This record gives sequence, structure tokens and C-alpha cells, in this order.
Amino acid sequence: MQKSLAKNIIYKVILNVFNLIIPIIVGSYAYRTLGDTSIGKVQFSESIYLFFFIFAVFGVYQYGLREMSRIRDDKEKVSQFFTSMLTISSITSIISFIALLVVAYFGYSDSDIYPILILYGTNLIFNIFYVEWVNEANEDYDFITIKTVIIRLIYVVFLFLLIKGSDDYFQYALLLILSTFLNNIVSFIYVKRKIKLNFKAITIKEHLKPLILVVIFSNANILFTQLDRFMLGETINTAAVSYYVLAQNMMGIINSLIISVIQVTIPRLSYFQGNDDEQSYLALLNKISKVYFAFLFPASIGMLMVSDITVLVYGGKTFGPAGIVLAVFSIYMISLGTESILSNQIIYVKKKENILVRLIFICGFLNLGFNFLLLYLGIFTPATAILTTAIANYLLILLEYYYIRKHLKVKFALFSFANMKYLLYSLIFIPITYVIRLLDLNIFVLFVLLVVVNIAAYVLILFFTKDEVYLLISRKVKEKIFRKK
Repeated sequence: MQKSLAKNIIYKVILNVFNLIIPIIVGSYAYRTLGDTSIGKVQFSESIYLFFFIFAVFGVYQYGLREMSRIRDDKEKVSQFFTSMLTISSITSIISFIALLVVAYFGYSDSDIYPILILYGTNLIFNIFYVEWVNEANEDYDFITIKTVIIRLIYVVFLFLLIKGSDDYFQYALLLILSTFLNNIVSFIYVKRKIKLNFKAITIKEHLKPLILVVIFSNANILFTQLDRFMLGETINTAAVSYYVLAQNMMGIINSLIISVIQVTIPRLSYFQGNDDEQSYLALLNKISKVYFAFLFPASIGMLMVSDITVLVYGGKTFGPAGIVLAVFSIYMISLGTESILSNQIIYVKKKENILVRLIFICGFLNLGFNFLLLYLGIFTPATAILTTAIANYLLILLEYYYIRKHLKVKFALFSFANMKYLLYSLIFIPITYVIRLLDLNIFVLFVLLVVVNIAAYVLILFFTKDEVYLLISRKVKEKIFRKK
């Protein structure tokens, strides 16, 4: 029985709203308490760890989500597939753990980040129990939401109890690892109650090639933002990493909220594609993309308008240099969301990840070349690092869109007025922000006023133009209200 897509989106939005509020509160406390150098040590360690984590997860999340969505009505196939994926991830996780220990010992044993790297290494073992892709394939967003909210609240309590100064960065890393483990093990127990392991019919070889392709395309950040973070830590200092990551996290908070629309629809799109229902696939793709752009453009332009104020409110004066970095990340976020639609909802669902891999490599190595050029010119900074990454990502969008229209023949008009009008509407934020900034206001008051007035202006534009997305959301809200009455 298919679950309500609208209900799934609501649960996903609730989850991401919660994940929006908690990082704002907790992240601000962590940044202000630990400072740029200490939190930079944790974030630089994480940047190194992520290279090994990529091999540990081995694309099981994306691949498992897609394939499980296609066969979820067949219990026997589900059991065989789940056991196969669990076996593969167990092997890759153990190998990754051993590799990280070797690199940490020979490369960073004399560094302050060595104990943090070892701690992160244990997270590779915990990855064996990471089976959230099963819950998403079955569209169990109610369970995912409730579980995550409870675990995050536990994490928040212990964070405020244990993190008191700049020397507590190891405890901060420990809490991150333990919360991840708890999240993984609860999901594993929940899934195991529904799916039995079947080692008699497991298949490994047939999954390796598509998994390797997924590893490459789903971890494009190796040659994009993750590469930036690593190079900043190696060539500048951990403080530079903290400025970059603070801006990236602030963007990530907003991006994770609006990207719910894309994440929730992937199982349903895969289901339509698996049943050769091209008409339903295209209808949902165009509808969801329009809704997504209605939120993406105002969020990006709005964040750009308040970027300098946001980092001061969030991290304090110490993180003032991160303002310009967040401004560039705001522009990068538009490319991130757009590329996610093209790669995840079209190319990957159409099982053309081999082409996607080639395109990502082209643009990823272009970004690597940009970074070395910046180093050679002596202008490699957190802001210029993300600027070149954004340029490479926009090029990736153009290449993907050309392939989709020319070779896949998918009738998806990315640059149609129906999508791009939301960017035009959002430009009203520029004069509004300029006028409000002329007022001599407290920084917190200024921040709140800019956000409220810009949102109100955008909603009014949608109202007076009788926008389709606005009417759709209004109708859904009214239906919920009258249903309750």
C-alpha cells in the first residue's frame, strides 16, 4: 500500500525543521564556546575521515534506496537484497576502519587531531548498522522523524552539560560519534523486526559495478567542497576550515529543509520508472521541481542579503571573516539544489549513473585545477575556494541538462519561466534590504526585520500573481484545517 506523498513530505519537513532549529541553537553554542581554532580541529579531522567514510558506505544508501523502492512489494527479494547490502557494507566498513588507523598513525600521530581521528575511525564500524535507506525506501518517514527528534534532544542535553570551554573539543567530537551510533542502532533494530536476514541467496558480484558508480557520483564533494576543506586545513590553518565549515553548515541547514521535496520523491519516482509509468513520472517531476524552485531561490537570495549579519549572530565576532564565505555559499546553494534535481531525480532514476560519473569527474578535476591555481596566485581563501567550486558546479548543471535533453529525451524544461520566475521575484529582496540597512538598528533586530519583511514581500508577490505553488500549498493547508474541524 502506497503511503501519502503529501504526508511523507510533511514528516520530512517536520524533521528538517527540527534539524534546522537544533543546529541553530546547538551550533551557535558550540562555535561560541569552542572558538575557531578548537572547532576547526574537529572539522579538519572530519574532512580527513570523510574520505574513508565514502568507501565505507560504498554507495549503499543511494543504490539501496533506488533498488529497494523497486522491489519493496516482494518480501523474498527484499530479504535477499537487504542481506547482500549489509554484507557489502560490513566488509567495506572494516577495511575503511583499518585504512584510517594506518593513515592517522603515519600521517598525524604527532598532531593535535590524532586522537580525534581515531575517535572518528570508530564511526566507520558503526556504519555497518546504517540502514536508514530501507526506511526511506518503504517511506517510513514517521518513524525516521520521531526517532531522530528524540536522539537529537538527548544529544543537545549532553552537549550543554559537557561542553564548557575551548579545551572540550574532544568531548564535542565524542558526542557527535555517539549520537550517530545511537541513530544507526535504533534504525537497525527497527528494520530487523521487519526484514529477516537470508545469507543463503545473497548476491555480491552483480551489485559491485553499480555501487562503484554510485560511490563516485554520490560523493562528488570529494572534488568539490570536501576537497576545499582538506586543502584549507593543509595549506592555511584550522581556523580557515572553521570559517568555511560554519558557512557551509549555515547553508546546509537551509538547504536540508527545502531539499526535503527532492529526497521524499525519489522512491516514488523510482517506483513509477520501475513500472514504466513515464507519464506519472514526468508529471511528478515537473510538479515537484516547480515547488522546489519556489523555495530555493528566495532562500538563497535571502541568505545572501543577510550573510554578514548571520555569521555574527550565529558564531560571534570571532567568525566575522565567514560572512563573505556565506555570501558565496548562498550562490552555490542554487547550483547545489538544481544539480540535485538533474542528477538524482532524472539521471540516476533513469539508471544512467555511468554518464553522471564522467560529468562529475570532468567538473571535479576542473575545481581541483582552480584550487591549485588559487594557491599558485596566493589567493586561496575560504571565499575563493567555494567560488571556484560554485563555478565548477554550474558547469556540471549545463552538461547534465544537455545530456538529459539531447540523449535521454526527457521533457523537462529547467530554464522555463515557470521555474525561473521565482528568481525574479526574489530579487525584490535587494532594494528592500538596502533601505532597511539605512536604519540604525541593533544587529539582532536588523536580522529579524530583514528576514520578516523579505518573506512577507515574497508571499505577497505570490498572492497577487495567483501563483500555482502558492495556491497549491494554501489549498492543502485549508484542507487540513477543515478536516480537523
